[in-house]
Amino acid sequence: MVGARAEAPRPQAQVTLYFFERIADDDFIGPVIIAAPDEDGAWRLLAGRERSDVDALKTLGWQIAQDLAALPARPTIVYPSHYRRAILS
Repeated sequence: MVGARAEAPRPQAQVTLYFFERIADDDFIGPVIIAAPDEDGAWRLLAGRERSDVDALKTLGWQIAQDLAALPARPTIVYPSHYRRAILS
């Protein structure tokens, strides 16, 4: 290829995966997985996707079911924290 040259890999910014969901009596939306540097950024991205504002999403029942700051070191099943609470109670 003429003019092609190797590029050094760019450093990756640290992000967390935020698993959002909305559970209503007759509806379930999720998971919507958003990679963002922090929780506020994740909420803003979700608000943009939903064409709404963050407070309205929270009022509608959107919540973070799980956040994953690092990938597990081995294969595993990752359950949202409120699922674990329901299983244990």
